[in-house]
Amino acid sequence: MDSDPPRTVLAWHVHGSWMESFVAGRHRYLIPVNEAGDADGKGLLGRDWPRAQEISTDQLRDQDIDLIVLQRPREIELAAELLGRRPGIDIPAVYVEHNAPRPDAVDSDHVLAGRMDIPLIHVTEFNRLMWDNGIAPTKVITHGIADPGNLYTGDVAAAATMINEPLRRWRTVGADLLAELSSQVPIDVWGIGSRELNRKGALAAVRGKGDVPHPRVLYQIARRRVYLHTARWTSLGMSLVEAMFLGMPIVAVGSTMAPMTVLAEAGVVSADVKTLAYALQGFVTDASAAAIAGKAARAYALAHFGLDRFLKDWDRVIAECCR
Repeated sequence: MDSDPPRTVLAWHVHGSWMESFVAGRHRYLIPVNEAGDADGKGLLGRDWPRAQEISTDQLRDQDIDLIVLQRPREIELAAELLGRRPGIDIPAVYVEHNAPRPDAVDSDHVLAGRMDIPLIHVTEFNRLMWDNGIAPTKVITHGIADPGNLYTGDVAAAATMINEPLRRWRTVGADLLAELSSQVPIDVWGIGSRELNRKGALAAVRGKGDVPHPRVLYQIARRRVYLHTARWTSLGMSLVEAMFLGMPIVAVGSTMAPMTVLAEAGVVSADVKTLAYALQGFVTDASAAAIAGKAARAYALAHFGLDRFLKDWDRVIAECCR
């Protein structure tokens, strides 16, 4: 792949953590920005991504773009409108599916199910299995992130979790489980809208910490004794992968990709809430067991979610699409 020249890739800023890894590659990445700064033109949002540059949506027609990376159904028509070229027909394109299927677990047709001209990239094997992909050519490129380092200290006898918009996304992200899970162990929650949890009287031991800048939040999370993953029906969260890199033991709801990611030596995965609560209490009260499980979690993350592997997988796809 190194013999293939760097390409110009157009991608919207949809998922910040995934995009941070994606634009760490060797290509030139164009990120649309518009006057409204809405979902169709957020630009870099102040991120320091050296190989990525903002491009005004009204300038896209004049750009020599090699590949479009689509991430939302509406981007298929949006790209055609802004570029005057149809993805998959007039210009190469791939579609990254970040989410587990909705509304149905097994009977949801993907928006590309009837097309063969745009490769469909899933971020987990579970997602590829559960979506009805139809005739679309599919591939899995699992998450990869830059190693933040073995930051785990566990000096705060509490659990940590990251949940964006927990009240709005309530059961989907498992926020309703926090009351029972915090019966014996305090749970600190970071993420967009997490402070709203502090206004729910039944969640006295659940402490919403707000949306803290990424480098700072990792240090705070790593001070907690154990990481909790509550999501019922989301894709494999980048925050779970980050916690494993930090060297944290994991307690996770046994849904979607979590059972295939958190091995027995790295923590506890279960569909029984009482078992999860007991596991949280066990790790919080036994710092030695927590540290041992955290080492296993970090070893797995280093072996399976490295940034180099992620970028090589994407180089391969980009080269294939642009030839």
